[in-house]
Amino acid sequence: MEAEYTEMGWVEEGVEWTVAELAARCRFTEQELGELLDCGALPRGGRRALPVLRAAARLRNDFGLDLDGVALAMTLLRRIDELESELSRLRALVR
Repeated sequence: MEAEYTEMGWVEEGVEWTVAELAARCRFTEQELGELLDCGALPRGGRRALPVLRAAARLRNDFGLDLDGVALAMTLLRRIDELESELSRLRALVR
């Protein structure tokens, strides 16, 4: 089941969270969460939404990143995942 972001909250795998609840689970303020979503650093849905948000919180806490640093790190990590997937696909074509 896909998750979706609405003004009321997130729906993921049959569980619905308000933005406030999700922010509390990830240790972000509602405003910070909104900024990260708006700039595209965090997914607006999908099965991995909550784990990705928790990873962002860990990056911030472990490395003392500000919100811009978290946004950059999450964007780069997503791009690395995309490139690794593409590399795997291309390797499969060569074999």
